[in-house]
Amino acid sequence: MLRLIDRLREPMNLLLLAAAMVSGVLLGEMIDAVAIGAIVAVNTAIGLIQEGRANRALATLEQLSVPEATVVRDGVTRRIPTRELVPGDVVRISAGDRIPADGRLLVADALEVDESLLTGEAVPVQKSPSAHDRTTPREPEALDRVSWGTHATRGSGVAEVTGTGTDTMLGRIATSLDVAPRPTPLQIELARLSTRLGTAAVVIAAVVFAITLVRVGVSTEGLERSFLSAVALAVAAVPEGLPTVTLVALAAGVRRMALHQAIVRRLTAVETLGSATVIVTDKTGTITQNRMTVTSVWALGTGTVTPTELDPGLATVARRIAALVNDATLDPPTGDPMELALLRFAGTDVTADVYRQWPRLSTFPVDSERMRMSTVHEVDAGVAVFVKGAPETLLRRCVAGIEPDGTARSLTDDERADVLDSSRELASHGMRVLGLAQRTDRTMPRDADEAERDLTFVALIGLEDPVRPDAATTLAAAGAAGMRVLMATGDHPDTAMAIAADVGLDTSVPPVTGGQIAEFGLPDDPLATFVYARIEPQQKLDLVKALQERGEVVAMTGDGVNDAPALRRADIGVALGERGSDVAREAADMVVTNDDLATIVTATREGRGIYDNIRKVVDYLVAGNLSEIVVVVGALLFLPGLGVPLLPLQLLWVNLLTDGLPALALGVDRNDDGLMARQPRPRSDHLLGRRRLGHLTVRGGIMGGACLGTLAVSISLQGLEPDRARTMLLTTLVVLHLLYAFVARQPASASLRDRFAPAGWLGTPWLVVAVVAGVTLHLLVVVWEPAQLVFHTTALGAYDWLLIAAGAGVGLLAVAVHRRLGGGTGVVRGRS
Repeated sequence: MLRLIDRLREPMNLLLLAAAMVSGVLLGEMIDAVAIGAIVAVNTAIGLIQEGRANRALATLEQLSVPEATVVRDGVTRRIPTRELVPGDVVRISAGDRIPADGRLLVADALEVDESLLTGEAVPVQKSPSAHDRTTPREPEALDRVSWGTHATRGSGVAEVTGTGTDTMLGRIATSLDVAPRPTPLQIELARLSTRLGTAAVVIAAVVFAITLVRVGVSTEGLERSFLSAVALAVAAVPEGLPTVTLVALAAGVRRMALHQAIVRRLTAVETLGSATVIVTDKTGTITQNRMTVTSVWALGTGTVTPTELDPGLATVARRIAALVNDATLDPPTGDPMELALLRFAGTDVTADVYRQWPRLSTFPVDSERMRMSTVHEVDAGVAVFVKGAPETLLRRCVAGIEPDGTARSLTDDERADVLDSSRELASHGMRVLGLAQRTDRTMPRDADEAERDLTFVALIGLEDPVRPDAATTLAAAGAAGMRVLMATGDHPDTAMAIAADVGLDTSVPPVTGGQIAEFGLPDDPLATFVYARIEPQQKLDLVKALQERGEVVAMTGDGVNDAPALRRADIGVALGERGSDVAREAADMVVTNDDLATIVTATREGRGIYDNIRKVVDYLVAGNLSEIVVVVGALLFLPGLGVPLLPLQLLWVNLLTDGLPALALGVDRNDDGLMARQPRPRSDHLLGRRRLGHLTVRGGIMGGACLGTLAVSISLQGLEPDRARTMLLTTLVVLHLLYAFVARQPASASLRDRFAPAGWLGTPWLVVAVVAGVTLHLLVVVWEPAQLVFHTTALGAYDWLLIAAGAGVGLLAVAVHRRLGGGTGVVRGRS
């Protein structure tokens, strides 16, 4: 009911209702009054249906991006929507997770939580469980509590849910607020467009009022007729349904993107996707399959061997470290794919055994600076520290190495060089390489620096992650669409370059490393290389900024907590759904649920198609409505004997037929086959800039001129009879405006062959149905006697129909030629 009231309160509907009252009360034209009221009702119903359809589609999409939590129920770990959590549930929390509910910590492993949403303090808070009585009232600053809406920035933990939804601290705050969703920039632009056209229509309506009054004479009836004509023209000239049709187009396109596993979180991403010129992507999961397997192991005195060829004593130590320095689980498989691969390398029998023999005491999670992860475990003589990490950083912490027989001795400089050379050799084959190390101590280390000192090097682990079969094709398609793909990865430069070569990226230019950026800064031309390796999250942010300063429109992928600033800064932030953190997903504009780069390129194509469809709707409505103004003003000026050229009800009939179903069909039109052969849409390409408005004005003038020309020819040959003349003018205008939809849907760059091929000319079946239905309904108004009485039309002869067909055909051909000769979108073919 509220939506209905809002619709009826719109300025144009209020004007129409006022016009109906004038017709019925002052003029006594009850048929006209009822007809105008009926048109208001039909327009309102169509608008409500379109709006409801769009809202339902967007609500469905919101369900696809519902946040999930890892919960332990009946001893089974599973992922469920957070809305299904209940007090008493036990949830697991990892770095990057959004805390799904208020809870009390049961276990905390170096857990730090960003509570700035509640406290305003940017420094993460270190959390730890305590032995508080469970009936103790909750204190906001309690270190054993976690709050819904905050984020884990480091470590892991287990918490018991104490409150969900509105029973949480953030929920109570949220219920006190009622904030309406902000419109997207595109919706703002379209609303501004409607306002400008409305202002212009009011001015023109005032002019029409004055001219009409002169034509029909100054009298009470003349004033009323002039008022109705001016109101009808103002209503017909403004495409008031444009924002709603646009929302339908956005919703339909976003739903198509969801079918391709790209979930749009913010509609602004759809508006920007068609402009993307650079994609900054990770390697793992996007270009590769993210199905890691340990295929090679290197150790001192052994060289590179397969896991099954490894010396038994050394294998026992390596598998122990792989199992213990690990937060993944095999049953069910949860966690990072690299850690899952290490668990498979360790073996289920080894994993279960070492968990019992080596209970974990604490964890020092991996971070972008240390590039290592350490766990501390209880042993009889004290504690044991096990470490995995990037070989070059791990080796700096090692003082000894293990021989194949299990004995440890000091590392020589030559052996250190052998470790690094072997690491580069494995990486050059596209492997991800990890170093393993260990140490024992009598006392518990206080921090990571103390834990990771005087280590004993154990082995290098080489993990293979196959390239996606379609990766090379995807990168080639992106290049053909004018988009440059940069690989920005934390992996070793040799690994990154090997993968880059496999997928067809230019490897003639050496990679830029994070170390080089730290020392010398980013290159003057960030696009000079295709590969950035060992790059840190802050450096990704700097890279995005540098690209944007060059005028590039940047889409960037990310999955970690530290990627959030770069995702927010990018023009299009893309979170990886399979392995991405909640923090990354919330910072992103779009979530790719399968982590595949091909999905991002496909989403870009859909984004371009959505914008194209909205442009078609704008072109169709604006040019068509301008033609109505040209017809009315032109007839008043040059055909004075006709009096009022089109009656108010006739103008409203044109508006109803042409601005409804055809515009909606254009909004959900199929994508043009040449979308990805174009250059990305420049930022300056506005839906209705001065140049485009000029072109649409010319087209409106051509169509209006064709209608007036048809009428002039008819009058010169058959004389002037007002009802027949108005019927011819009305029919020519309706037919020409409806057929113009087929011209508006075609790309300006389409070849003549494509333009006249059935698929290129007709578009979707919905557009054909909309145009045929519009023409059929208008024929009923012309030939059916009851409708003739309502709309003041008259039957036409065969000669009249020939003139209408000729006039509409000439007008349609003229606007098509104008579009072809430079009055179109100005699309430029893309570069490779």
